[in-house]
Amino acid sequence: MRHSLGRVVATAAVAASVPEEVIIGLLDRHAAGDWGDLDGEDKAANDTDHSHAEGRLFSSYESEEHGTIWVITEDLRGEGGGPITTVLFPADY
Repeated sequence: MRHSLGRVVATAAVAASVPEEVIIGLLDRHAAGDWGDLDGEDKAANDTDHSHAEGRLFSSYESEEHGTIWVITEDLRGEGGGPITTVLFPADY
């Protein structure tokens, strides 16, 4: 199952230091349900209807060159918006 990413943004730090093709690859993995380097409990939370109903999907990917990169999709439909996906470093959170 592919997840809708909606609007995609990256923090300034990610945009300045991570090549676009790397970002696109991580977004593709996230949309496909590959949650990366999360533990089993966090992966299961992403896969449950309960987690999706809360409107948040979280992935964490380790990159030798760039360190840890997070991808977070939040569903803002309840707030008058749609899904938004943010690519960020943990320090940007």
